[in-house]
Amino acid sequence: MSGNNDVTGALRVLDEKLETLGTMTEVNSFLITALREHEQDLMRMDPQETRAMLRRKARDLFRPDGGRAPNAAALALLEETLGNGQSAEIIAFPGPRRGAAD
Repeated sequence: MSGNNDVTGALRVLDEKLETLGTMTEVNSFLITALREHEQDLMRMDPQETRAMLRRKARDLFRPDGGRAPNAAALALLEETLGNGQSAEIIAFPGPRRGAAD
């Protein structure tokens, strides 16, 4: 039975990682598209204006209650990233978490 629990736990960890990867892929795709579509405007904006514009666009797209492509996890990641004074760079994929699959 222990082997079954190990497999179940490993699958749960993999599911979580795939979900995170999917969210990050969607967020990075959003950022790349926004940067391409608004390149000239973004070059004229200061970082604060850029983050505000990207947050507005993210809310319009991802908000769970009426966005064009509702995705609460993607919106939360963008709100966190764009709300902390970080730049509008591509979000790095996380490294391995210690203890998650050990």
